[in-house]
Amino acid sequence: MVVRKRLELHGPALVFVTTTIQEWTPIFQEEKLASLIVSQLKETIEHYRVSLVGYVLMPSHLHMLLGFKEIGKLSRFMQSFKILSSKLLKDSIPKSISGKFFNKNNFRLWKPRFDDLIITSEEQFRIKLNYIHFNPVKTGLVDNPTDWKYSSAGDWILEKPGLMPIDKDFTWID
Repeated sequence: MVVRKRLELHGPALVFVTTTIQEWTPIFQEEKLASLIVSQLKETIEHYRVSLVGYVLMPSHLHMLLGFKEIGKLSRFMQSFKILSSKLLKDSIPKSISGKFFNKNNFRLWKPRFDDLIITSEEQFRIKLNYIHFNPVKTGLVDNPTDWKYSSAGDWILEKPGLMPIDKDFTWID
């Protein structure tokens, strides 16, 4: 069980979140599906007024550093993002693999849970941000983290705006 379920946490927090596609199916290798997810993530972030501090969309999962003014909104944010993105992608997934996401006529794109870790120090923040940015390199998708289109690496390393606005100034520690 994750810490936030056992503790009554309130106030601002920066959290490292990972969510995964059912059976680790690499559907985001397809540009169309990856673009749809990015679009839905942007919309959900704007609706919930969440700060996106870092991210990487991998072929089968998503890592994010999210800043919340009220950490209690994390579960609702993730639930909303997963529901809306599932509806958005349901009819766009190739028929050859779409069967993996149906169980008794119910469509489920994402694994039902997500992993989260509340960031408590600058060192921990740097470790997670580097993990996010170097994930495509580690898995052999690119040689340089800034070459991965679906990542905040360009924002952080080259100061070049990427697909989604990044909030480098989110304050979570007093």
